[in-house]
Amino acid sequence: MRKGFIAAALAVAACAVVATVAVAKPAGPASPAQLASCTNVSLAFLGPLTGPAAFLGQEQISWLRFGVQKYNRANGTRFAVTEGDTQLKAPVARTVARRLVSNRKVMAVIGGSESQAVRVSGNLFEKAKLVSISGSATAIDLTKGRPFTTFFRVVPNDGVQGPDIVAYVSRTLRADNVVIVDSQDDYSVPLASSVARGLSARGVDVSRESVSADDTDFSSVVANVGNDVDIVIFATQVAPAANTMSNQLREQGKKAIVFGTDGAYSPSQFKPNSGYVSVFAPDLHFDRSARAIVRAYGRFVKKDTSGAFGPATYMAGWVAMTAITKACANGSATRAEVVQRTKGTNVPSIIGDNIRFDAKGDLRGGGEFVIYRITNGKYAPVG
Repeated sequence: MRKGFIAAALAVAACAVVATVAVAKPAGPASPAQLASCTNVSLAFLGPLTGPAAFLGQEQISWLRFGVQKYNRANGTRFAVTEGDTQLKAPVARTVARRLVSNRKVMAVIGGSESQAVRVSGNLFEKAKLVSISGSATAIDLTKGRPFTTFFRVVPNDGVQGPDIVAYVSRTLRADNVVIVDSQDDYSVPLASSVARGLSARGVDVSRESVSADDTDFSSVVANVGNDVDIVIFATQVAPAANTMSNQLREQGKKAIVFGTDGAYSPSQFKPNSGYVSVFAPDLHFDRSARAIVRAYGRFVKKDTSGAFGPATYMAGWVAMTAITKACANGSATRAEVVQRTKGTNVPSIIGDNIRFDAKGDLRGGGEFVIYRITNGKYAPVG
């Protein structure tokens, strides 16, 4: 995957779609499905801003706001960001989704961040013809069979992550005995099952454990980890949980190390002496060609503690703003027009190759996950 920084190309692409969002006048009276004009448009963020995964949502919305600022300055637009806090709870996500649907200023939803949030909001957004573009929801079934026709994602799905983890754990780490832990949610259970099947097929001895997404003490699970276990694969959306799991393994004298998925990626919160994590997008701090945008983001937030979640959401927002700008070329736009423009997306990306969508709303070409090795709390990509 090409990981070079191409912000200049992004700026060119944005300018090429004609910056009318902040200045256009409606061609005629707006219908209920239209904005009164394209002068007051919001992107709604749907993700966990409080609760156990708040670190994830806060990083994402920060990068989204950073992207909106850059886009507005480059194009003379006035996009704004509306918050939608899921608290990492599916019922809350559905309630918030209803509120976003009723807000006529909202022309695109950036999220849901979590797969379960997409599951409970997807039909609401589809009925409202409101596009939702996620930078982190990876469950396979969100696009399999196209259950939500207005949903898109700018990251690969777990049909890529599962095999990547299996290959790395079995071939590179040469693990013989693995424990796989899920978090009893719609994201982790399918992923854990996929990895378990793949490792078993390669002759790896696999055991399963399950914890609640709200659990903060894993001592009973750790007690079941044998001394011959090499790796504990923890499918979680909560980085502190992965850190606690690692600490408790060490406290009980176990040799096994934690291999986290997606939500465990947090250099400030998952800091084992030794471990691994797989994530859907690169951390730009390790990409020399991305130094300019990383520095710009650092100036934007004053203190940069971000990882891999923010840049993907930045790109989800960029895709949405590009689509809305095109839809607003005549001064007004319907949500349905924005969906159609999103289908035709072809924009340069700061996290990989150009973003284009297939008929299901997935990335064309599938994309790839990045695996990081953690040594004494320090992250490094393994390739």
